[in-house]
Amino acid sequence: MSQLTHPSIDWSDPGAPISVEFDDVYYSTTNGVAETEYVFLRPNGLPQRWLSHPRGHFAVAETGFGTGLNLLVLWHQLRQFAQRSDSGNSLRLHFVSFEKYPLTVTDLARSHRQWPQFADLAQQLRNAYPIATQGCHRLVLDQGRVTVDLWFGDALDTLPQVDAGPNGVFDAWFLDGFTPSKNPQMWQPELYQQMARLSRPDATYATFTSAGHVRRGLEAVGFSVNKLPGYGLKREMIHGQLPGEASPMSQPSHVAVVGAGVAGASTALALCRRGIAVNLYCQDPKPAQGASGNRQGALYPLLNASDDGLARFYSQAFPLARQQLLQLAECRQVDHALCGVVQLPVDDKSSNKLKKVSEAGFPLELVHAVDAEQATQIADLPLDRGGVYYPLGGWLCPAQLTQAMLDEAEATGLLTLQPEHRLTQLQRNDSGWQLQFEQQRSVQAESVVLATGVGTTALEATAALPLNPVRGQIAYPSAQGELASLKSVICADGYLVPSQDGRVTCGASFGRGDADDSIKAEDYQEIGQRMARSFAGLPWLPALAPEHYDQGRAAVRATVRDHLPLVGPVPQWDHGDSLPVAHQPGLHLLTGLGSRGLCSAALCAELLASQLCDEPRPLSLSDQANLAPDRFERRARAKAQKR
Repeated sequence: MSQLTHPSIDWSDPGAPISVEFDDVYYSTTNGVAETEYVFLRPNGLPQRWLSHPRGHFAVAETGFGTGLNLLVLWHQLRQFAQRSDSGNSLRLHFVSFEKYPLTVTDLARSHRQWPQFADLAQQLRNAYPIATQGCHRLVLDQGRVTVDLWFGDALDTLPQVDAGPNGVFDAWFLDGFTPSKNPQMWQPELYQQMARLSRPDATYATFTSAGHVRRGLEAVGFSVNKLPGYGLKREMIHGQLPGEASPMSQPSHVAVVGAGVAGASTALALCRRGIAVNLYCQDPKPAQGASGNRQGALYPLLNASDDGLARFYSQAFPLARQQLLQLAECRQVDHALCGVVQLPVDDKSSNKLKKVSEAGFPLELVHAVDAEQATQIADLPLDRGGVYYPLGGWLCPAQLTQAMLDEAEATGLLTLQPEHRLTQLQRNDSGWQLQFEQQRSVQAESVVLATGVGTTALEATAALPLNPVRGQIAYPSAQGELASLKSVICADGYLVPSQDGRVTCGASFGRGDADDSIKAEDYQEIGQRMARSFAGLPWLPALAPEHYDQGRAAVRATVRDHLPLVGPVPQWDHGDSLPVAHQPGLHLLTGLGSRGLCSAALCAELLASQLCDEPRPLSLSDQANLAPDRFERRARAKAQKR
């Protein structure tokens, strides 16, 4: 895992912090807010341009996030614009920034004191500010009104990974890296080429510099170049535009989402926040009756020692899941405790694996090694060995989280929940998709999202998907003796969650290929065996023996063999070996979350909603491909073509 470096900052003058690496200031020594408005907003036609903007979101790309000042100024302008103009009430801001040296939250807070007028916005930003790992980190702010993607890493390395969609994704650019003479690595022809690739027709840009090689680079890729007097002591600056006309909104107005667990609720909330009406079809009398109905579930990322798609995805999904939980819990009931997660080995193989994870270069606040004494102190329960610790992890109630997301979606006025609708058939026709439910009920929808877990393969259009049922049973024994003092989640061969209402949660059985969700005595025995393997010889283990399992629950999870979800358009299955794989128009998936749905669902939903609305995506091209439902079909066809 490649490491990121926080910048060294000279705070000798709090009003003008200086980057030690680049010997340049982060913002104007006189008035940083006025500089942002003069250099970036006005030449890009903002906020006036929003009055005639043809889409529901306006996307800005920025090189160099720094203190986040440009975001705060633009966000503040968006709020004022909405108050002044009815036409701006539904406009959303999508702000995408590329930063090689992300500031710490402490340095952000120190700089934000300079702008008390943005105190509320700055606090929201800092509350959601991500752990410094490579890749894109999505922040959903202001109840979905503002979306921020922070791409941590070198801009010239990360820009080629950004999905341009069919017609570009950015409406405006803020070129705000340190001055070209002090940061020549960024101001390269590759930057301008990527700008052209990622820009929509009629996209604009503005920058504080007017260096000749910058002007020539922008002109070479098709941007116009216009000079203006510079701000403050700067003599000149430039701005310009790509030729073309703004493309109209392409997002659907209505989507049918089938499935009302964590996956379906996450999807419904993401779509409703984008102004899309959602009919959510639930096969049960109420939501979260399947795998999302548990009383407690652990929240922590699935990491390994390789810098691969699995580790990247979960290190990006986890901060967003945590962010969403904390935001929802401010106004909805979601029982939770971000008390940390201790993961312990059970044999030499797992011990070596955890050691490699702890040495893989992840930030310490994401995961780090602990010895037996430290693990005991964290858990407040005697433990006989160390492992790794996820300090930002914990547990939450999945059923309440699901309901909280649905309540938030309903508050938009765009969600209609349809209980007791079990989907039996799905057929493509000239108008889109016909959904046939039990009791001969039928509806028509142009766009459909299936969040139906293992039930997805019962439909002809999705029968070929590589989804496998895995039955999991958990137990809720009383928190007896020392168990009552458990303070953190412990994971080993099984997992143990601290007491809620006098009972701990332990589990889980693992019935691969088993779709039966009834309680089984033999599964309680399996849970007991897992607890014994995990905590053999510890004095509090007898309280977790199967004879104490008087309450529990079983559910079936949908898993994929590579441990990554299926997110995106559904492939066509009858096109031979042709590449690229064609998709079934208007049919999308969010499924295969396995036992990690609490960690992955929020990012999966944001990815799917971004695809449907042609917004900047929160994952790289390669990481999207790793989650795409056609990935196995694509690999099989590529292999067949090589024969």
